[in-house]
Amino acid sequence: MSKQQIVVVGAGVIGLTVANRLQSSNEFDVAVVAENIPDNVASSSMRSTAWASPWAGAHWRAWSNNQDTQLQSMEFDTYLALLDIAQNDPESGISIAPGIDLYEEFAGEKPWYAAKVRDSVDIPRENLPAGIKYGLQYTTLLINVPRYLVYLKSKFIGAGGRIHRHKLGHIREAIGFASKKPAGTPAIIVNCTGLGSRELGGVNDMDMYPIRGQTVVVYAPEAKRTITRIGSQFSYVIPRGDGTAVIGGTAERGCWDDRPDVQKTQTILRRTLELEPNLLSGGERVWADKSIGEKVNALKKAVVSINVGFRPAREGGVRLQAQTLCAPDSSEALDVVHCYGHAGYGYQSSIAFAESVYRMFKQRAAAA
Repeated sequence: MSKQQIVVVGAGVIGLTVANRLQSSNEFDVAVVAENIPDNVASSSMRSTAWASPWAGAHWRAWSNNQDTQLQSMEFDTYLALLDIAQNDPESGISIAPGIDLYEEFAGEKPWYAAKVRDSVDIPRENLPAGIKYGLQYTTLLINVPRYLVYLKSKFIGAGGRIHRHKLGHIREAIGFASKKPAGTPAIIVNCTGLGSRELGGVNDMDMYPIRGQTVVVYAPEAKRTITRIGSQFSYVIPRGDGTAVIGGTAERGCWDDRPDVQKTQTILRRTLELEPNLLSGGERVWADKSIGEKVNALKKAVVSINVGFRPAREGGVRLQAQTLCAPDSSEALDVVHCYGHAGYGYQSSIAFAESVYRMFKQRAAAA
């Protein structure tokens, strides 16, 4: 009996994670088609800012608020899965590290994940930086994005999956990349194109919008923990485990400007140095008596790249939905599963969303 053929459109973290889950089940024959494919290069060499995944930090830090129980479940399930990968697969680019979240506002209710993640402890008030009302330290995950994307691609190919580099004008074109094996039901398309879903024919989802993020990659081998400040002075430090760290950032809703802003770079350097003195060799031990201007100038010498990317956000949240597309010319209907619009939480929820897509296919098979 032939396997159900599936074509995943998109090779970012969502597309590749979905493709891996389906192919590794040994129940489906999966191909990926995408304009951009991860290679063994740094994210700064992946020039398409329309492709969100290479530009991420990335680390696990909950995006969901205390009321969004559905996204909480997605994020925590992925947290557990990433922990397992970090402990068992050193080639993945995922590592375990201390994480610190600093909140400018605190109404008395701790973030939901404080009771879930490993080694969670409140930071004593007297140890909090100026302007911070609540702090949490816990065990989290660092994701070296270029390595992890290549890891996902290699796993998929190793499991028998196929990848095609091609830019689709219309989602119907994806059907041409299904296996040419004879017989069986028509291929099903899984749309994981993120912001590309705005322009992809047959989808044209105008609820998609960018959240612009500007980051700086610096060489900072003494930075070992991820620190995030949540509030009006949003900023973060995310070591990658290879001696570099991603520091940021911005979150500019609806902004399509892909040019780095010099002033924002300066602000990023200053704010992140206030968060993590160990961005500079020797940290406070060496730099305590130096001015912030001197520290910023020193960190500029460690800059590897300045990057701009667009988080693929969507009004109403992620579109996780099955759809049958019928063409005006009455040609064969096309079955599509959509999984896109993960904004800034793609990595930290990717494995659970892929599992949801897999369950959708299992339910479809059971109902057939």
